[in-house]
Amino acid sequence: MKRVLGLGSVATMCFGLAVAIAGFLPAALAEDWQPIAKEDLALKDNPASPGAHAMILYRESNVDTTEASVSEYVRIKIFTEAGKKAGDVEIPFIKRGEGGYDIHDVRARTIRPDGSIVNFDGKVYEKEVLKTGGIKFLVKAFSLPEVQPGCIIEYKYREQHDREYLVEPVWILQKDLFTRYAKFAFHPSKRDIDYQLYWRYNTPHKTEPKRQSDGSYMMELHDMPGIDDEKYMLPRPVLEARLEFFYRQSDEPSNEPPDHYWKRMGKKWNDEFEHYINRKGALESELGQIISPNDSTETKLRKIYARVQKIRNTLYDVEKTEKEIKVENLKKNDNVEDVLKHGYGTGRQINFLFIGLARTAGFEATTVYVAPRSNNFFHEQMEDPSEIDDDLVWVKLENKDVYLDPGDPFYPYGLLPWSETGVRGIRLNKQGGDTITTTVPDANDARRERKADIGLDADGNLSGKIIVDYFDASACMRRQEEHEDDDAGKKKDMTDLVREWLPSEASFEITETTGWDNNNAPLHIEGKIRMTGFGATTGRRILAPVTVFRSPEAQAFESAQRVNVIYFHYPYTEHDEIILHIPDGYSIETAPPAVKTPEAAVIDYSLAATPQGSIVHIDRRLDVKQILFEVKYYGALRSFFSQVKSDDESQLVLTTAQAAQKK
Repeated sequence: MKRVLGLGSVATMCFGLAVAIAGFLPAALAEDWQPIAKEDLALKDNPASPGAHAMILYRESNVDTTEASVSEYVRIKIFTEAGKKAGDVEIPFIKRGEGGYDIHDVRARTIRPDGSIVNFDGKVYEKEVLKTGGIKFLVKAFSLPEVQPGCIIEYKYREQHDREYLVEPVWILQKDLFTRYAKFAFHPSKRDIDYQLYWRYNTPHKTEPKRQSDGSYMMELHDMPGIDDEKYMLPRPVLEARLEFFYRQSDEPSNEPPDHYWKRMGKKWNDEFEHYINRKGALESELGQIISPNDSTETKLRKIYARVQKIRNTLYDVEKTEKEIKVENLKKNDNVEDVLKHGYGTGRQINFLFIGLARTAGFEATTVYVAPRSNNFFHEQMEDPSEIDDDLVWVKLENKDVYLDPGDPFYPYGLLPWSETGVRGIRLNKQGGDTITTTVPDANDARRERKADIGLDADGNLSGKIIVDYFDASACMRRQEEHEDDDAGKKKDMTDLVREWLPSEASFEITETTGWDNNNAPLHIEGKIRMTGFGATTGRRILAPVTVFRSPEAQAFESAQRVNVIYFHYPYTEHDEIILHIPDGYSIETAPPAVKTPEAAVIDYSLAATPQGSIVHIDRRLDVKQILFEVKYYGALRSFFSQVKSDDESQLVLTTAQAAQKK
């Protein structure tokens, strides 16, 4: 079965009265656009959410399973200059693979405040925005003409799915903008299929669709707040209100309690998994080439891990042309013996191979299906297998539970991708499985060290060297993000990354990078920095900030208000060591006092500037040890990072020897 992918956003949901559509303008309307109300053209603000830059007046989504298509229609009112960005439309889609679809029949127009119409006749561009786990995410992008405050824009398009598959709609009920009225329709397939139709929902008021006399389902929503896009927020799928239709085979139990459902699914998955790894001869033969009888227990496990990581993970293959794919002609892996023979596989197949080898070596091991918290959390009561679509390995090592992901080529033994840490899932066994929580991440698992050896001249100009080292998970993440880029692309991205930490006037040029091809090594970056006017000269003194680096957290918490909970993806540690050489003929008049948060703080910060003759040694550290904070703590976090910013910008005062003598 193929599922229609919905993409959208969220907040708290409230329902108002039905929207009265009255006093429509006589339509100079082409095709099947909805009439335009005079009141909507005259609208100056959103009465339900004053101060809005724009709002969705009308939205319609119509799913036709017989045609495997979804028709979308959106009408937006623009209120302010900032709201004009709604006229730059991007329609996300996944073109290939299971669940893929394409976008067709894009139409759009702008209605000026006086009611005149400007039709869109420009080009619709297709561009890639993200590729992860072998899946390419694209958008169809276009810009509507003459978008100004007071106008209305609207556009339509059709998602076309593969007609050979049964479509399971997912209605994302919210967009970024406030929605005044939305209408959803689903027309199930009339093909003779032996399935039961169900739906699950994540809506505050548990609104359900209504079945119509013709067998279709309808849902209407009113006054739906949009999602506020804020930094350090939960993934949108976790927040968004949505309703999902899905089919189950007719012989599956109806109204099944969640614990029974997951046991039944777990048994099915476990049978498939056990069948896949059931190649004893091939596993024994391979294991004999990997481990030695005198190896310690953990050494055996590490050697098996290293071996399977040599298997090529096809999900991370650089995209090939159809001709290249045909020439390579990758064969299907039906079991772990095929994975060994072919030397390639998906991450799941590589993990299965690891488990087979570990069991052959005498370890207790199995597979674990988890909800990656980069995208979702696991809610058993939803009975939604798509939530736990990531997998890793559980091994019992000397009475300890060890979770590993050898199928991810960027992560060495002992480290999990951050999205798989501290998450819940199902560890499979013959009885179906147990609900578990994976290893909770630690701040030291994602560490960044920055060193700067820089000097000031008498005019306050700065130059010198910066060294950046990423360790453990922080290095793995960078490698994963950059795996498709060549050396020039990596260099550019790392240059841009470092520049984000520096004052806008500073220049930075990379001279060396190492560690890209070794997932056990630090990722090392070196470069030269130059900046005019880093220090301010006042008479015989120079005033300079204590650190050349800037805090991105402080910028993220500048707003006085916060809507979403605060969510750091993972705990992390940042440590800076700066050696600042002062100009000849100058001495250090004053240095900022050392600061340090209490030991028990969930976020630690320390800064110390120590004069040592002609240099100042600056040591700065930030440890974020907790990842989730309720909105009620936003004020405290904002105050904390504001103080961090203030401390980072505290001043060193340098003075000439003559001025010091006169003093």
